Parts: sequence; C-alpha cells; structure tokens
Amino acid sequence: MRARDQLMEQNAALDLARREAETAIRARNDFLAVMNHEMRTPMHAIIALSSLLQETDLTPEQRLMVETILKSSNLLATLINDVLDLSRLEDGSLELDLGTFNLHAVFRQVVNLIKPIAAVKKLLLSSSLAPDLPEYAVGDEKRLMQIILNVVGNAVKFSKQGSISITACIAKSESLRDARAPDFFPVPSDGHFYLRVQVKDLGSGISPQDIPKLFNKFAQSHSLTNKNSDGTGLGLAICKRFINLMKGHIWIESDGLGKGCTAIFVVKLGVVERSNESEHRFAPKMLANPGQTIFSGLKILVMDDNGVSRTVTKGLLVHLGCDVTVVSSGEECLRVVSQEHRVLFMDVCMPGTDGYEVAIRIRERFAKRHERPLLVALSANTERMTKDICLRAGMDGVILKPVSLEKMRSVLSELLERRVFFEVQ
Repeated sequence: MRARDQLMEQNAALDLARREAETAIRARNDFLAVMNHEMRTPMHAIIALSSLLQETDLTPEQRLMVETILKSSNLLATLINDVLDLSRLEDGSLELDLGTFNLHAVFRQVVNLIKPIAAVKKLLLSSSLAPDLPEYAVGDEKRLMQIILNVVGNAVKFSKQGSISITACIAKSESLRDARAPDFFPVPSDGHFYLRVQVKDLGSGISPQDIPKLFNKFAQSHSLTNKNSDGTGLGLAICKRFINLMKGHIWIESDGLGKGCTAIFVVKLGVVERSNESEHRFAPKMLANPGQTIFSGLKILVMDDNGVSRTVTKGLLVHLGCDVTVVSSGEECLRVVSQEHRVLFMDVCMPGTDGYEVAIRIRERFAKRHERPLLVALSANTERMTKDICLRAGMDGVILKPVSLEKMRSVLSELLERRVFFEVQ
C-alpha cells in the first residue's frame, strides 16, 4: 500500500509539474506575441520614415547616419523575428508553409540582397547552380531563403577580404550519410530530392573545438566574434532547427583561425510535377525594375487607428505618387470607401468595427470583385492564424509591419499585377 501511495504521489507531483510547465510556456508565448506586435508598430514608423528620408537630398554625413538607422532598425526587426521563431520552434507550434516555388530565383534573390553588403567590404560574391538542379521545387520558400541568407550573411560578416562562393546541387545518395549526423536518416523517393548548399569563404575561420558551439542559441564563439561584427547568437541555432524540420542537417568545416570556413547544409524538397511546373513557369512575374515604378494618381484608402502608423503609411504611398485618403475607424472607412479606390490598406485590430468586419461588409456591398478595392491587412500580428482569418473575411492580402519604401513599392506592384499578396512570418 505504501509503495502504491508513493507512486500516486509521484504521479500527482509530475502531473502538477507538467501543468505548471505548460502554463509557463503559454505565458512566455503570450508575452512574446504581445511584444512582437507592440514593437512592430514603432519599427514601422522608424523604417518607413528613414527610407523616405533616404530619398531626399542629404549630405554624405547625413546619408551615412540614415543608412545606419535603417541598418540598425532592420537588425532589430530580424531579432524580433528570430526570438519569435525560436519560441515557436521550441514549443513545436511552427509549421513549414509548403508550396511550389522557383528554386533558382531564391539563389538570385540571395545574391542580389547580399552583393551590395559584400561590395562595401570589397568581397567577391559568386554563385553556381548545378545544371541538373530543378528550376522549381516544393518546400517552404521563405524559410529556405532565411537559411541561405543567414549562412551567406555570416560568411560576409566574418570576411575582411577575398571571395565567397555559393554552390548548389542535388545531393548524391552516397554522400547523404554522414558520421557527423548520426540522427540524420535520408529516405530517397521519386517525389523528393535533397538539395545540397555549400557556402565557402576565406574569412577569419574558427577553431575546430568551437564549431559545435555555433549551433547553441545565445552562444557565440570567441574565435569568431570581433568588435566589428553584428550578431545575436540566434541565427545558426534557428537555421539548424529549420533544417531539421526540412529533414536535413547542417555542418561547418574549418582548418582553424585565419583559414576560412565552409558551411554546408542539406534539405529535403519536393519534386514538381511537369504540368504544375508549366503553370508556374508562365505565372505573372514581378516587375523587372520596381525601383522605377510610379503609381501616379492611384487612389488608395488607409484605415488605421494609430495616428503615427497612419501618417507614415500615407507618406510611403504619397511618395510613390498615390492619391491617398486616411481614416481612423471602421465606421468612417465604410462611409468613405468607393469604387474609385483601387486598394484599401487596413489595420485589423481596431476598436469598434475591426478590419475583419470591414472586409466582410465591403464584400457584401460590392457584389463583383472588380468593382471593389483590393482589401489588404497591414498588420503587426505575425501569427499564422492572422492569414487564415483574413482569408475567411475575404481579404486579398496581408502585409506585415514594418514596411519600407521599397517593400511598399514591391507590394503594390504585385497586388496590381496578381491581385493577391500574402506575407506571413
């Protein structure tokens, strides 16, 4: 009897500990979600106004200051995303957003994004895609790009001279098994292939004993960290978890300090059926040079109860040549909206009539889609359910704050061309 009583007490204690741990995790996630939402609105103002200021006549010293503000703001926005991603990864709530995407275009975008940064340090950046690498694949495009950007960004960060090369190919079956990853069990199939990406630099290198530490969250190797480098100690830890979700693995090779570094990762992607590939090949493309796009006279309605957010969003759109009307409530929006408005950007979380209700009532008022404005949520909420609720309300898009001038230009281009744009963290 005594042994049974002890066992029951232990089970009760374990159950209590489990429930307390679950409560603590929910409290942490709720706190992070609120902080993520609240920080994105002021970040929207900082990044939007800085990008507008960058378009004005500035002295070289002033331009450097504005560029530093933008760089620091973008780093902070990245950190916000990383912390949220890490929380979702740890509690298992983050799921891959699978879809068909242009794999070659992902590498082109990475090179275009990183090249200006590498050029400042006079680093030569090159990329090479194997001839048999499929143009299209099935997977999480955004997370894959996030991984590649992080790995290539590290190579640039820790290189003072020389070159950085990116190579991508289909991993051969004999090379997939690796003693460094005993828990990695590749399963070949006709419907999938393993993408192998290698990023090689001639930078500061790393001591072999420090390599395992690189994938620990909030940890940075002293042999890599220097006073001129930025970093949060989160990037590679998150990359490793994303790669695990993609049924792959990542490792780093280096012969020591001052001898450069090679980062290699393998992820599992789906093969696109021929018919689907043809459909995507002829899908509408983004404008070749959106930087020159002017939306002269385009009538846009902006609904936001936050005065600062209203002002900066209007500023971005006016700079692009749009004719902008702003309203501060759902009721006012429903009174003002008309067929003349081509796009309605709306905050969804508002007192009174919120954005979801506004979207539903506008769709009821305008029976035909071409007669109503495109309904786009401009949100600081990165939860996946935001996209689902917006879809159910009949919206045509979701854009996450913060928004820079270039981002707004690209979003408008795609909205007008495809009539849909969904951005989800």
